[in-house]
Amino acid sequence: MVTEISLNTVCGHTTKIIATKEGKNTHVHIKTTCKKLRKWGTHFDMDMKDLMGGSETVLSQKMAEVPLTPTCLVPAAVMNACWLENDMISKNLARKMGKMEIIFDKLE
Repeated sequence: MVTEISLNTVCGHTTKIIATKEGKNTHVHIKTTCKKLRKWGTHFDMDMKDLMGGSETVLSQKMAEVPLTPTCLVPAAVMNACWLENDMISKNLARKMGKMEIIFDKLE
């Protein structure tokens, strides 16, 4: 199986996250227009402990090596893609929702 998530963000970059379950690991491939994300890493594997979060995970290590802005949605989207790929979030629910949004309701 494969899970793909696309992001169009306020910074103007586009990113596609592709998660594929391969045995006990989930392979993540990131296609992006962002140079910083390409430096952060576009191919890596995550195991089940990485999917549970914490300070000793692949994403934590990547953030320590190449910090992203606090507003970057990619780490959260990577987790969502991996959770979907590992049936930790319902794919039917994701299909029904279609998208997740950040809505700027009021900007004065």
